[in-house]
Amino acid sequence: MAGGKLTPRQKMINMMYLVLTALLAMNVSAEILNAFKTVNDSISRSNDMIDTKNAKTVKLLEAERKNQPEKVEELMGMVKSVQGKTSEVHNYIDGLKKQLLTGKGDDDLEVGTRILAEGKDGDLLRAKLEAYKKDVDGIMKKYTLPSAIPVDVTPPTTHESGEKLSWQMAYFHMVPEVAALTILNKFDNDVKNTEAMCMDRLAKEAVSVEVTLDKFEPLVSSKSSYVLVGDKYEATIGLGAYSTAIVPEVYVNGARLDVKDGKATYTASATAQGTFKIPTMVKIPKRTGGTEDAPGFLEYTVGVPAGAAVMLDKMNVIYIGVDNPITVSSGAGDEKTAVIPSGGGITLAKAGPGKYIAKATTPDLKCNIKVSVKDGKTSDFPMRVKRIPDPIPTLGGKLRGGNAQPGTLKAQTGIVPVLDNFDFEARFNVESYDMVFASKGEIYRASAAGPLFSPQMLTFLSRAKPKDVIYLEEIKVRGPDGTPRKIGQIVFTVQ
Repeated sequence: MAGGKLTPRQKMINMMYLVLTALLAMNVSAEILNAFKTVNDSISRSNDMIDTKNAKTVKLLEAERKNQPEKVEELMGMVKSVQGKTSEVHNYIDGLKKQLLTGKGDDDLEVGTRILAEGKDGDLLRAKLEAYKKDVDGIMKKYTLPSAIPVDVTPPTTHESGEKLSWQMAYFHMVPEVAALTILNKFDNDVKNTEAMCMDRLAKEAVSVEVTLDKFEPLVSSKSSYVLVGDKYEATIGLGAYSTAIVPEVYVNGARLDVKDGKATYTASATAQGTFKIPTMVKIPKRTGGTEDAPGFLEYTVGVPAGAAVMLDKMNVIYIGVDNPITVSSGAGDEKTAVIPSGGGITLAKAGPGKYIAKATTPDLKCNIKVSVKDGKTSDFPMRVKRIPDPIPTLGGKLRGGNAQPGTLKAQTGIVPVLDNFDFEARFNVESYDMVFASKGEIYRASAAGPLFSPQMLTFLSRAKPKDVIYLEEIKVRGPDGTPRKIGQIVFTVQ
């Protein structure tokens, strides 16, 4: 390394490199080597245990041939394909380990470098691992695996000095022999774990599940719980049975419900009068995979109680700045009913028989709507008037802060306030806000009028680099009630 046409300075650098390498070889402590031995032995034992488990799983699958011969024949074909791919990679790794053992000992820094970092075998190992992952994905494409395949060939390939390293150099350059063996055993473990994941998934497709009906309870269903004199009351009574080993999936109007003791409970607030028909779906797991789906409907009627009643059709509060639909009933007919609000600046506009639109101007928790029946009783109904909740600031209606790529931030146009879990159409307009851009210890600030990014803000976004921080603060909005508000901030860390 010190020969040839080199400058004296370069010759000195090369000589120092040789000395440093020699010192490194001398300073691989016994404690470090013993730690690698311990990890390597543990991985080897784990690999043996995985092999034993996989063999038992395959026997379990084979035992199902008598129950599902065609199905098991298909699955066993996939098992053999995965086993063949695994065996091919395992045998190659085993050959590499035998080559490494020709070194001078556990602390030999040259053998791994020569065979795997500088030789062709390191690059070939990576190619085989990538091909294995792709092949297993193709074999198992019909059946979704519970998690991602654990074979990973994308480690950091940048030296702490900033120099870019190849994959094989990052893993095997100047590492002791025992460390190189440990890394190879780790890749072998990834492959064997992948095989185990596939075996378990395929066995699940074939293993029979004996359904035992171990829970019983009476079921009573009536056409109506309300009858008139002269009508007939009719009910169906039977015995319900289910298995605690099979948990169904229950959906009402697309939303999944919690299931307990084989049943799900659905509740809904009766906020408006009328008949409602809501779609349902019950999904029962099948032994061969997938589910058996049973669609249906829930149907119920909401009536108005006897006497006077006032119902808020959307929410249980009258909100300032929006139209609040209200249903009023007195039991005497719409033409004989008078409705009088008080407090909160509430006004009522008639929208139809028994239907009103309420508007309010002032927060008030002690309002009242008085319902009077001609030649009859007067009833009071307490109400509350509140202002619309503060909206949540977002970028583009989706981004609410956290880690973000520069391109994702640049693709947005500005701030969009969003109201979560609010039943009314209520729009907030952004009047102004500030952006604080923190980069490499420097702080920059820009302001915008309206929701869109200002030119200076767009400049900040174009300069954003990983670890820079962007604050959107002092966000001022105006809602349907006409009053200005300052809402929360959004913070992004550039990735």
